[in-house]
Amino acid sequence: MTQATQRSARTGRGLIGVALLVLALAASALAWGWRDNPLVHRAQGYAQSVATTSAATYVTLRTLNAFLSTAQEIEVGGSLFVSGTVQPLKVLEPIDDTVERIAGGIFVVMITTGVLAVALGPVGGVGLGMVALALGVAGLGALVRGRPVLAGLTRGLAIYGIVLALALPLVFVVADLVADRMTDAVWLENQRIITEITRGVADVAEAETATDAGWIEALTTPMTSIAEYRAFAASIYANADQLVGSFVMILAVFVFKILVLPILLLGGVFIAARALVRQAGPSRG
Repeated sequence: MTQATQRSARTGRGLIGVALLVLALAASALAWGWRDNPLVHRAQGYAQSVATTSAATYVTLRTLNAFLSTAQEIEVGGSLFVSGTVQPLKVLEPIDDTVERIAGGIFVVMITTGVLAVALGPVGGVGLGMVALALGVAGLGALVRGRPVLAGLTRGLAIYGIVLALALPLVFVVADLVADRMTDAVWLENQRIITEITRGVADVAEAETATDAGWIEALTTPMTSIAEYRAFAASIYANADQLVGSFVMILAVFVFKILVLPILLLGGVFIAARALVRQAGPSRG
């Protein structure tokens, strides 16, 4: 190889090194300004929407849970010949326990989506930092040594950094586009069932908090309220299988939207990333 050819090669490597360092600085700037990333904002918006909807469902479940717990405490006194009291609505206890467990599952989904909404931005910034580090090491290697330094490591850092910075929020953006279309029919049908069965909760609550207008109302309102409790509790008991089944399906929709679908999409991205890292090989500088 002639000296001119060697000088040309060194010049080319130097230009590549400078270009890589410039890209590293750009990636560092983007990592520092992750709050302004529109892709991350879109992904966070999706996570926040699921968190908000799951919070509303959780409140509904806890309200129903409180109603069922209160209804179980209603006591009926004995007659002239039978002493003691009974709690006829204790039959609601298995339904109450099931509703409480489903509410716990919804709460876990709500917390998970909240964490994702907060973490997507910083995780993307970390990913861009990994890309900046990989580009910086590669650029310095090209300038100082004239060849790549720790090529396998830098490629791995760059690839996985791109996964965290771009692929992860993109997965949630794609989920935002397709998840509702996949689950709308299930969601609307089960919401309809839940609304029909629990329609009396608000009426009972209003009866319990009604303002007393006089001593006659003070005597008659508790009896009316207990009657309403019994009537609504009977409706809940008669439709328990549909009610619990609908809440389970609602929980399944949340799990699909925030966990199953993103994990499936992200799994495909990670398989592709690992294949790229293996193709890069464990070469050493």
